[in-house]
Amino acid sequence: MLRDWIAPLTLADFRATHFQRGAWAQPGSAKGSLATLDWAALGRVLAVGADTIVCAKGQHLPYPVPRDLDELRAYFRIGVGLGMRFTERADAGLRAVADSFHELPGTPQVQVFATPAETHGFGWHYDLEDVFIAQTAGVKDYYFRANTVEADTPFPPKDFSGFHAETSPLMTATLVPGDFLYIPSRWWHMAVCKETALSISVGLMPPGVAFAEPRA
Repeated sequence: MLRDWIAPLTLADFRATHFQRGAWAQPGSAKGSLATLDWAALGRVLAVGADTIVCAKGQHLPYPVPRDLDELRAYFRIGVGLGMRFTERADAGLRAVADSFHELPGTPQVQVFATPAETHGFGWHYDLEDVFIAQTAGVKDYYFRANTVEADTPFPPKDFSGFHAETSPLMTATLVPGDFLYIPSRWWHMAVCKETALSISVGLMPPGVAFAEPRA
């Protein structure tokens, strides 16, 4: 999957020009992943279960995790979406996505985002891991910029309020199904959903750093 997403660049070219250097978006290179996360695949992941955050407009909500698409659609009707972590443990197709990252240094973890139209899940934030996004349904506007104010702050920070002091250039990319976006570690980013959307987001944690495991 990874080699398809970055094509026509080779892995060596990607590492030389973009990896841990700057954000990069391109159209169409993730079309082969559309069936990996369509609505049927999401229904299977919901049935198996994953580490899930129910969220809307930058807030984590104490709502029960939906277990099927009907329950999810009910959340969508009130503007609430999902972020699901460690989904490679719940689905063979998403496991294959994670396995495709073995040629880059670090540990991959596959997240799935399901977001209703005209909303956003998380506000401005940054991650310790590099982020690779494949849009598989709907349309999202992604916003991102280099982090010049908290590049060395111990992670996780107390909050992400440092964003308000950021002066780096603001960049944006509109992703439709089949489009790809790479965001380096610690870059600020957020997304606004224009049409009800699904996306695969692979976080690649640096070597020697472990992802926090789901709470029992």
